[in-house]
Amino acid sequence: MIFRSKSKFEQLDQYLARRDYRGALQAISEELRRRPENFNVLLRQAEILALAGDRDEAIEVYQKLARHFVAEGFYARAIAINSKILRLDPTRTEATRELADEIARRQEEEEKRRRPSLTRPPGKPAPRQPKESEGETEEPATRPLPARGGEAAFFSAFPRDALEKLLNSTCVYTFQPGVVLVREGEDGRSMFLIEGGTVQVLTTDSTGATIPLARLGPGEFFGEVSVLTGRPRTATVVAETAVTVIEVSKDDLDQITATHPEVRALLQRFYEERAHATVEAVLSRMRRQRG
Repeated sequence: MIFRSKSKFEQLDQYLARRDYRGALQAISEELRRRPENFNVLLRQAEILALAGDRDEAIEVYQKLARHFVAEGFYARAIAINSKILRLDPTRTEATRELADEIARRQEEEEKRRRPSLTRPPGKPAPRQPKESEGETEEPATRPLPARGGEAAFFSAFPRDALEKLLNSTCVYTFQPGVVLVREGEDGRSMFLIEGGTVQVLTTDSTGATIPLARLGPGEFFGEVSVLTGRPRTATVVAETAVTVIEVSKDDLDQITATHPEVRALLQRFYEERAHATVEAVLSRMRRQRG
């Protein structure tokens, strides 16, 4: 039997346990030579560079990652990356401005795609999209992906200056499975945008039985009801997996909506849709019980 020796990258955790950051960075570099566009590896590289004290190089890698995630439509992930930059160097305000510019530009491009008739010259037909059978060979992972529904809708309401205010006012937290992020009936002074992982949204009926309302994932948000109405939390949200969330306080959001009422209007629409969904879920449970 032939035993294959472990690569340096496979020993990465061992290097880190010994605080051998030089060895860890060498292992990362070897892996990146093999897979230069592996963004999870790039994220590890930035984290290790920060641990090793190479702040400027770590920020450079983080900025590359933030630009990549915006291009792919993962705005929440880009914001989480930006928070890492600001933790390393709170004076790097140009990184926040650049990210706000990139998100705003992406939103404009998405709006043009949604309204092609308004952006094409009169009489010019829409460009024909090639079919797979006509030899389109580009790998899906190399093309920019459209932002997902909830995430795209959330950020579409934020003008350029409001985006920068949002980016400067967020905090990022990670919770393990089973942790209650918000509890029904408690006061709520912030809302949350999911960067990674999933949560379950639950409520209780008049008998105290638990009713599942939704499962939310990356790019979706929760907690907006208390922020909008000032009422206690209307549902309990529990981490289903390890989950990373971006917190936006009510005070910061109020400052943004004071000058940009369209942001509040968007959140109000989401709130009304979710209130309707909650009523439907409760009625559905009652019908099942009667049946």
